[in-house]
Amino acid sequence: MMFENEIAILTFQLKHFEKVLADLPAEKLYEPAPGHGHSIGWLLGHLALSSEYGIAMLGGKVEHPQWAPIFGAGSDGVASSTTGPDRETLVAAFRKNHAELLERASNATAEHVHQPHSVKMFEGSSIKTIGNVVGMLMTNHFGFHLSQLSSCRRSCGHEKLF
Repeated sequence: MMFENEIAILTFQLKHFEKVLADLPAEKLYEPAPGHGHSIGWLLGHLALSSEYGIAMLGGKVEHPQWAPIFGAGSDGVASSTTGPDRETLVAAFRKNHAELLERASNATAEHVHQPHSVKMFEGSSIKTIGNVVGMLMTNHFGFHLSQLSSCRRSCGHEKLF
């Protein structure tokens, strides 16, 4: 299996995500969090959208291209309660997309994932292949933003989970 380690890591992190999510209030969905400044809504939307980019790199499609201006790279602060989707929509997209990303990653072929990617932001970096991009989305990128969601949870007054 091409993404065996990444699948194990993402599966582990998704369980932690559900614990964090349970304590994130809908009424603070688009409030900037202390410290990093991302809102819960932006983080949920960004992770849902970035998983769609991973899905697309593995032969699927981006289901919410209209979210790119409010949840894509560099968009933080654009989404609000009047412009962004509600919590249920974001969580449903997040869960569906990550399930599909895991499925596509488990069926990916070496021939496909070793092809060069076409992501401009990674030009000239050590991220060279489709597999590098998808692997990074499933591990580093997800973990980074999960820690920000955890920070949002703690700023709402909840104790640490571990």
